[in-house]
Amino acid sequence: MDLPQTKAETGPTNAAVYHFKVGDFKAMVVSDGTLSFPPNFFVPKADPKAVTAVLKEHFLGTKDVLAHINALYLETDEHKVLFDTGAGAAFGPTAGHLLKNLEAAGITAPEIDTVILTHAHPDHIGGIVDDKGQLRLPNAQFYISQAESDFWLADTVELPKSLFDEETKARTIKGAKERLSAIQDRTTLFAMGSEVIPHIQAIDSSGHTPGQASFLITSGEESLLTTGDVFFSDPLNLENPDWEVAFDGDPEQGVIARRQLLETVTAQRRLLLVPHMPFPGLGHVRTQGDAYGWEPIVWRFVV
Repeated sequence: MDLPQTKAETGPTNAAVYHFKVGDFKAMVVSDGTLSFPPNFFVPKADPKAVTAVLKEHFLGTKDVLAHINALYLETDEHKVLFDTGAGAAFGPTAGHLLKNLEAAGITAPEIDTVILTHAHPDHIGGIVDDKGQLRLPNAQFYISQAESDFWLADTVELPKSLFDEETKARTIKGAKERLSAIQDRTTLFAMGSEVIPHIQAIDSSGHTPGQASFLITSGEESLLTTGDVFFSDPLNLENPDWEVAFDGDPEQGVIARRQLLETVTAQRRLLLVPHMPFPGLGHVRTQGDAYGWEPIVWRFVV
């Protein structure tokens, strides 16, 4: 199933970069754009009336769920790091703007020496190569979990529990194989719980994909968890964390992973970067009865 596409904007664009710091490290959330899809595609097993009621309660459109694509850029004391590469040309003109927005912020693609991948879905690895198959980040070393690489690069890849239709499954598998193969000679594999590079630890977030990782970034006494796709939408996923999501390769495990992460981050009062929350996707999760709610950071200017 192809996701709906809208016409590209012309003229002045919205804010695409948000500057902040993690301890001593300079950081930016950089927008790759947005995606939209019908609610019944996103949470296909949920009662449509319940989905519509939640969206209306929060003054959201009931025909489409909007998902931002937020990527984290981080300057440590040794590396210039990008987490995921955006959608590239995989989803039409509303997405695929990551490198353009990075360059507008003063960071060119050849400067980036490290790319850390949360997982191998097209909106996270679509920007690895251009339409001619050339690497768009020519000097980067790539990092991905051993489990994620092993799964997608196996001779036979199947998604028996996915709620995707067969055409979407096949396209997802093909895209992962092609893009991960393109960087295989410059990829380092890591185990969950390990330090990927100094100051960045991999956290097991499997369920959405078999080897999805979140990453805990620590500098001094400050830290940030960039989550991968454990939850996607406030309020649908947070107020209803048990609703199975079509994008999860194993929807039941996706619910378990979501519940575990939400319980942990609320107890820790952890600052999060969530790739598909409204830009810049930085905030905290709070408990809300048996469910959860999202508290975005207060926007501030960094000079």
